[in-house]
Amino acid sequence: MSEEDLIKIVIGLASAFVGWVLAQFTSVVKAWAQRRKVKILLIEELHDLEAEIKRLQIFYSRQLQIVGAQGIGNECATGITNPIFKNYYKDALLSLNQKQRISFQMIHSLVDQVNSGIDELKKLTSEIHKEHFENGLTEKIVKAGKAWGEKVKAEYSHCASLQWQITYHLANQSGPDLSPFTKAHEDFCRYLEQAEVEADKLIQSGKSIDRTKFEKAFEPEAFKVTL
Repeated sequence: MSEEDLIKIVIGLASAFVGWVLAQFTSVVKAWAQRRKVKILLIEELHDLEAEIKRLQIFYSRQLQIVGAQGIGNECATGITNPIFKNYYKDALLSLNQKQRISFQMIHSLVDQVNSGIDELKKLTSEIHKEHFENGLTEKIVKAGKAWGEKVKAEYSHCASLQWQITYHLANQSGPDLSPFTKAHEDFCRYLEQAEVEADKLIQSGKSIDRTKFEKAFEPEAFKVTL
């Protein structure tokens, strides 16, 4: 083998090696860029969820006032969506620390819970109105009405819980620590207690509201949320 042939072989091997290194580097950079992009989008989605929760709080506030007026609502809320988390969360896992992962998972578990609550309330409301249409005001309706009121109050609390966790995560993005017995955990518990108080206030306020106001598509008082 001549010296010229040997040089050609060395150059060929070197080129192949450099090409392989560049391919690996490009792959790493693409993966890093994808994780970074998804991480940013996950935060953006939390801002979207924050806005959606306010919409649901308005809905449940109105339903609590109907509870106070000893009525049963006939409106239904639409659920909230989290497509970024559902479809791309796995792509960002390697760029998240433990506290971030736990916080994201808790938030989106609550999203599922809130959506399930919407469906359950819708089903219960439909059953009550069907029973009333077929048989009038029966003992069954009275019992179901109490269950309806408790369900509305529970879902209002679930929305409050979700709102707090989203707000906390956005304010502590590098390490949203939700461990028990921390200051954050204490604040969370106090917030839920306050949500319970506000729910009772809304029910109480409904006792003095003219029922005809609940029939209006737009009633300014219905769009005031205290939490």
